Amino acid sequence: MALIGKIRKNPLIVLLFIGGGIALFVLSEMTSGANGPIGPVENAMGRIGEMEIDRAEFERTLSSVYSGGDAYQNRDNLWQFYVNEGLVTQEAADMGLTVSEQELTDLEFGPNPSPVIRRNFSDPQTGQLNRQFLTEVQGYLDRGDIDQGITDRKLSPNFRSIWKYQRREITAQRLQEKMSAMVSKAMYAPSWQAQDFANQQISGRKIAVVKVPFDEVQDDAVEVGDDAIQAYMEENRSLFLNPEESRSLNYVTFNVVPTEADSAALRTQLNEIAEEWKSETNDSLFALANNGSYAGVFYAETALSPVIADVVLEDMNVGEIYGPYVEGNAMKLVKLVDRKVMADSARTRHILRNATTPAQFEEADRMVDSLMTVLNANRGKFAALAEEFSQDPGSASNGGVYERVTPGQFVRPFDKVLFQTGTVGRLYKVRTQYGVHLVEVMSRSQSTSPRAKVAYAVESILPSNETEDAVLSEAQQFLNGKGSLEELKTAAEAAGMEVANTGPLAISNYALAGLGSGQEVRDMMCWAFSADPGDVSGIVYTFTDPQLFYENNYVLVGLEDVIPAGMAPVDAVRESVLPIVRNRAKGETLAPQLAGKDLTALASQYGATVDTVNNVNPTMSSLPNGLGREPKLVAAAANLPTGQMSAPIIGETGVYVIKALTDAPEANSGNLPGARQQLNTTVRLQAANGLIAAMRVGADVEDQRAATECR
Repeated sequence: MALIGKIRKNPLIVLLFIGGGIALFVLSEMTSGANGPIGPVENAMGRIGEMEIDRAEFERTLSSVYSGGDAYQNRDNLWQFYVNEGLVTQEAADMGLTVSEQELTDLEFGPNPSPVIRRNFSDPQTGQLNRQFLTEVQGYLDRGDIDQGITDRKLSPNFRSIWKYQRREITAQRLQEKMSAMVSKAMYAPSWQAQDFANQQISGRKIAVVKVPFDEVQDDAVEVGDDAIQAYMEENRSLFLNPEESRSLNYVTFNVVPTEADSAALRTQLNEIAEEWKSETNDSLFALANNGSYAGVFYAETALSPVIADVVLEDMNVGEIYGPYVEGNAMKLVKLVDRKVMADSARTRHILRNATTPAQFEEADRMVDSLMTVLNANRGKFAALAEEFSQDPGSASNGGVYERVTPGQFVRPFDKVLFQTGTVGRLYKVRTQYGVHLVEVMSRSQSTSPRAKVAYAVESILPSNETEDAVLSEAQQFLNGKGSLEELKTAAEAAGMEVANTGPLAISNYALAGLGSGQEVRDMMCWAFSADPGDVSGIVYTFTDPQLFYENNYVLVGLEDVIPAGMAPVDAVRESVLPIVRNRAKGETLAPQLAGKDLTALASQYGATVDTVNNVNPTMSSLPNGLGREPKLVAAAANLPTGQMSAPIIGETGVYVIKALTDAPEANSGNLPGARQQLNTTVRLQAANGLIAAMRVGADVEDQRAATECR
């Protein structure tokens, strides 16, 4: 009460409180992501030219469109689409290209739908467009009855968002097709170029060649300095230009593997399961409850694991359980449910009436009963009736006949009649997941073999929590006291551990080959972009097996290098290009040793062969006889005088010496149209395929995905 009284007597206090609150609110708005002058604009995920990618809209699209798979891969896929869409739509607007509503509708539902529609509406069984379902979707859209489609479970609850995104995909792809067509049509080979190409195609000549592989020189016999690597980089400059600043990391991995104690504990667990299984009567449910399987079919020896095939087919009694035994990365139990000697194959014919609903099955039953009545009176009509009434596309045109069917090839009810319960020559009505079949067992093979019906209980051999904790503790202790990357590398090498290198990584990277993807990699990249070269992260990064979900690797990381945008430094690429540059040095060592010697002498000295290659001409991109891509050899063959040997040629995989055995024809080719068409097709395809990549090179793309993730 005293405080309230003071406030009443001092209204200035109230004004100060109110004013301070307003100031804090304004400041909060200015720094929380609004377009204010203070702090980063967090609602923008990125920009492509003048187009802004809104973070909230991006997240809504992501959650609506993607429902499975790797979350970080999904994010990257969607980002790439946004970038491509932005580039294409802005360029299309400048060029006056559009996709009208009528054109878009035709691409969705017309006779030649967009590849996006064909991808999203393909039948998983046939791989073909499911036109019936697409027509149903069109009906719901035309009637404005999407909610009813969702209620009918024909449409996804997220259908509106999915369809909106799909229309964006179709539009972007169609605009890209139009631009690609314009660029491609602009590519044209003039007559002089086409004539020259045609002449080269018929200028093939016969050459003899000896190849001396680089392995003839030991790695330690040549020196590869920074100047040699730099020279190679300058010659191949486009390969080493970094579009953005990146980081190169070194890391040491502590792999988590099961111990003998883990395996022993698992064996004890499975022995307990085996005891429990002995009193169970439902093998299928018990197997599924214990991570196993029960298919209910009879397996031949070839279909059983070699670890248990002999035991199951020869030693076990029906109802017995064998194991635990180890197969791959799992420990298993197997129960022999049944065993029979069965024919190795059978011949059958059938008439199928498709059915999925109760009403359809009722109608199929009536149809099959009528057909059976006709066939019991006259079996000779089977082929004609199968061709007229069977809905099985695999056999209807063949009178319903299937030859050399093996046990387990068909669905279980059909298989059981064909190999176990059916009598040769009789007709049977069989219900399966496909509908109702009228089946005749025509014959069974004389050859037989034992087959077993088995059920499995399976447990993966995984590290226990105690093992994971022990390896994590080992990694933490190893990290202690390592204040620099050099110290970490020295300790790892002393312990016989591999120090791996990531190569250049962008801040948006979310995956490391051999380790996995996810938040740990994102955290690693955020640290790397705040660290200095030679620093070691104080965190032990934990990676999880994507299938079995246990912690399979603990990783220690150090920052090797900061790679600026532009030409990469030698240190950043040395490891990746060293084999190539070393081979060059080997070639320069070998070349003087090969000079002046004839082919037979070279072949004898190096244990090689003198190969003859026919029709070598300048248009060839690859040579036969296992020589592969060797452009320097092709060029030398085109210019070498007949009967003369070349100087040693340092190629891609070795050093070559060649001899031209025949002259190249000098007459002009008459196939000018064919040569022009070939040139046009090649160049136009290259232009179309490289359009987006070329647009990206000159585009102003601002990627802010990591801006908030690395705070």
